[in-house]
Amino acid sequence: MNSKPTHGVLARLLDYFWPQQEQNHSFEETRAKLLCGFSGLIGTVAALHNAHILSTDTQFSTAVAIASLLCVLAYFFIPLIWHRTQSKVLATMALISLYLFHTNIQMAFDTNYQWRQEIFLIGPPVLALLLVGKRAAWVATAVISLNLIVAAIWQDHLPFGSLIVVAAVAVTLMTGLTLFHNEIERKELHLIELRDEAQRADREKSEFLAKMSHEIRTPLNGLSGILQLLDETDLTEDQKSLVATGRSSGRSLMVLINDVLDYSKIAAHGVTIERIPFSTREFLTGISAAQSGAAKAKGLTLDIEVAADVPAWIASDPTRLNQVVTNLVGNAIKFSQDGAVTVTMSVKEQMLYVAVADKGIGLTNEAQARVFNKFEQASSATNRRYGGTGLGLSISKELVELMEGQIGVDSAPFKGSTFWFTVPLVPTEAPKDTATKATVSTVQSFDGVEALVVEDNRTNQMIVRRFLESMGVNVDIVEDGRPALQHCAAKRYDLILMDIQLLDMDGVEATEILRAHPGPNQHTPIVALSANILPEQTNAYLKAGMNACLGKPFRKDELSKVMSELVKPSQADQPAA
Repeated sequence: MNSKPTHGVLARLLDYFWPQQEQNHSFEETRAKLLCGFSGLIGTVAALHNAHILSTDTQFSTAVAIASLLCVLAYFFIPLIWHRTQSKVLATMALISLYLFHTNIQMAFDTNYQWRQEIFLIGPPVLALLLVGKRAAWVATAVISLNLIVAAIWQDHLPFGSLIVVAAVAVTLMTGLTLFHNEIERKELHLIELRDEAQRADREKSEFLAKMSHEIRTPLNGLSGILQLLDETDLTEDQKSLVATGRSSGRSLMVLINDVLDYSKIAAHGVTIERIPFSTREFLTGISAAQSGAAKAKGLTLDIEVAADVPAWIASDPTRLNQVVTNLVGNAIKFSQDGAVTVTMSVKEQMLYVAVADKGIGLTNEAQARVFNKFEQASSATNRRYGGTGLGLSISKELVELMEGQIGVDSAPFKGSTFWFTVPLVPTEAPKDTATKATVSTVQSFDGVEALVVEDNRTNQMIVRRFLESMGVNVDIVEDGRPALQHCAAKRYDLILMDIQLLDMDGVEATEILRAHPGPNQHTPIVALSANILPEQTNAYLKAGMNACLGKPFRKDELSKVMSELVKPSQADQPAA
């Protein structure tokens, strides 16, 4: 019953003499850790040494014995100085002073000389060098040398020549250690420079990705939106084919952009894994529906096989699993010329096992070893022929490992490939409201809903207006944060769609002001419409008081889905005109 309190005492004792450090600790924190550790170690050795001397030498007076005992105890209080003051220099000076005083007591009163106590005086300069620096170390060396000379003159029983040799050894040792310390300092400064450079490069990379994401997604939103609106008009079959080709090209571009952003999110630890119930059969049916068109276009068949022992419902992250399987199936279709692509789901060793097999070009052993590396493909010829960023499999590997699984490939040249992965299998029951959930994306009707759109790009204004009006929404549009606040003060809205980068007052500032001041729209749902959707950016939008973020470019059904979560539609799941 007392194990936990004991463990707590031992943990506190360990933290006292060996303080815990942050993951990205500095050299100064390491030196402070050494200071506390040295104090405990020297105190322990001193206690054993004094016990031995006092037990064998009866010439020690009571005063000397008490002074030695107090010195030993004082060593164990040195870490307290650092813990209380956080001053490494103060604590180090206290340790060196105590060490010097204690050694002088031993030199003066230990006449048996089973130990040569003056040798211990080499310790303070070394401690000063390790814990404070060269200047303090040479000051300590000078003090020790002077101390040895004075002791030799003052104490008749101390051999003068021996003490001079010890002083010379201390100076020689410090000279060598100083040269070595200079090299360590140069390396330390170099490491600090490399760290700062890496942090600066990481910031610049994030800023570059944020800027490129915004600059690419903004015109892509216009392109995607115009093609969606054009697809809803009366077109000839040839025109519909051209629009479909344009939308397909836009989706391909978005896949490339999302791959780069997903990799950035993973690198920045911005991806969290959920565990929610979903149907395994419906999951694979959705994969088949999404990928069958691409397979059919290449004359391939897409087969789905589910083993009988796979539970009907499991708890995992369906979004991330979908991303992994979609990537594997997409690659299988891309690298196959004929035959079938087979997706198999089964249970192996209490893990969910998913495999995607194809009869494509296959991989050599060398290619298999690096195919999961970022920005790499099987060969340069593969890159020229099939394109792509080389990030898809790397992202899949990262996601599978985040889900505590494994991923791999079995392949041979010209004999096809089988990419597989495993994730923990957690069977669960079907949610009670399963029957009420829509299984396909629909555009709902929001007749009579009042929406304010804050957007400065004319093309995006036109697209959002058309999307909303086709769902029965009454739309007001302004181009900046200040007029948005004026409209919100005069009229009650059911929804606010807020762009982030505006000319005068940005969307985040406008949202914070709106949330902070009472008014008709203080609690109105606000959705960020932004091309900046890196993790730290979307978190900032939510922290400012927004309810959701819809990344550009977005489809009408995606806008409808977000609205349905925040605004009650007039006719649920009914397609809008």
